[in-house]
Amino acid sequence: MGQREEARFSALLDEIEQLNNIGLTLSWDMRVAMPPAAGAYRGREMGYLARRRHALSTSKEMEELLLALEADPPEDPILRRAVGDARRTFDRLRGVPGELLSAYADHNLRTEHAWPAARAANDYESVRPLLEREFAYKRELAACCGFADDPLTGLMDEWEEGDTRAETDRLFAQLKGALVPLVRALRELPPPDRSPLVGVFPREGQKALCREILTAVGFDFDRGRVDESAHPYTTFNHRRDVRITCRYFEDDFTRAVGSSLHEGGHAIYWQGLGPELDGTPLARSASLPMDESQARFLECLLGRSLPFWEWALPLARRRFPALRDASPEAFWRGLNGLRLSPLRLGSDEASYSLHILLRYELEKALFDGTLSFRELPGAWNELSAAYLGVSPQNDGEGVLQDMHWFSGYIGYFQSYALGNVYACQFLRAMERDVPDLFDQVRRGEFGAVKAWNRANIHRFGAMKPARQLLRDATGEAPDAGRYIDYLREKYAQIYGQRI
Repeated sequence: MGQREEARFSALLDEIEQLNNIGLTLSWDMRVAMPPAAGAYRGREMGYLARRRHALSTSKEMEELLLALEADPPEDPILRRAVGDARRTFDRLRGVPGELLSAYADHNLRTEHAWPAARAANDYESVRPLLEREFAYKRELAACCGFADDPLTGLMDEWEEGDTRAETDRLFAQLKGALVPLVRALRELPPPDRSPLVGVFPREGQKALCREILTAVGFDFDRGRVDESAHPYTTFNHRRDVRITCRYFEDDFTRAVGSSLHEGGHAIYWQGLGPELDGTPLARSASLPMDESQARFLECLLGRSLPFWEWALPLARRRFPALRDASPEAFWRGLNGLRLSPLRLGSDEASYSLHILLRYELEKALFDGTLSFRELPGAWNELSAAYLGVSPQNDGEGVLQDMHWFSGYIGYFQSYALGNVYACQFLRAMERDVPDLFDQVRRGEFGAVKAWNRANIHRFGAMKPARQLLRDATGEAPDAGRYIDYLREKYAQIYGQRI
């Protein structure tokens, strides 16, 4: 009896995963290759898949199997964990009408499809009604899941189990108290010379350089691919099919390198999932903040370090003659100096989390009803001036710069800040276990980095809650102090004085 139920449960989970992966493939196609006129029909396809996944996840069969397997837990630890994960999904979704999920999936696709043209035209008003409805759907979905009084916590809990608005408020209060004065102090200092980064960098050379770097850090091109899209993105279909996108700017090749490393960090995580997790809902990252920790670790903690550019700058020189006179140290200082920009993706590390705080505070105000969607661009610009000292010149530099809200990633931005915090804690633990870590990076050797991450993080997928994974790997609970210390120490080195 037990084995039959376990087999039925595994088959049901596998079908749900197959539907999910089909949806992800269709999403990738929409962002990379879909003809513009196909959006409405693609919305119907995505709505069907959402409806079908919901029906299976909350079916009578699923309920009966969960009750049976909870009464007689499987011996297999993966299956036991999958039962708990499926129970959490069942309890969250059983109050959500399938028609609502289907309608939302259709609307979400149409909103994301409308975003690139609106950004290109600096025309927020053209998508404002779509965005307002996007938030309304999210509020309705959170209420169906039991979070009517606190929709933001309900949405955060989707990205990392147990995350709450109150806890995030405490984290951001700590970060704001440290980072606003840090950025203010750096603004008063002479900025590092950026001339070593100036030049014209042809797109094809950038693509070749990014591919070389991604190969070195461990991205498996046999199980992944790189394309181009309006916003860098990673699609996690399966550990054998992980797709990333990049964007290239001919006046600044470091943006393509940074986004390739960021998305590569996500992708290497998913490529490193344990094969025994295939076909289960555990074949994913432990949480979105944990996923972001891997992206920010590779992009910033390694990819913005001096040892990294001591290795990577000679690779870039082979393709870009404009870099022939740049020394690694001068290049590193120019790359990492305070760069106050209205654009998150153009920001430096010190100001980056202030971009995240800005978005989080706007989300809170929108859900609390203290800010209207008509007022959103102005409020965005005011907070940008207050926190960063710069104001967007248009909607494309402001409220339209990110695809996330228009893609349904609402109640999500705190994941980036948590990712920064986790990444710094992982770095401390990795340096303890690999004392010559940055000597290896200087030589372009990333095998120890990949091996440590795979052993301590990647292979587990969602077998452990994210914060247990963090504690097991580092011995610590989430601690923003590590991140703050990292930034202060780094900027003291860059500017040559204590900050």
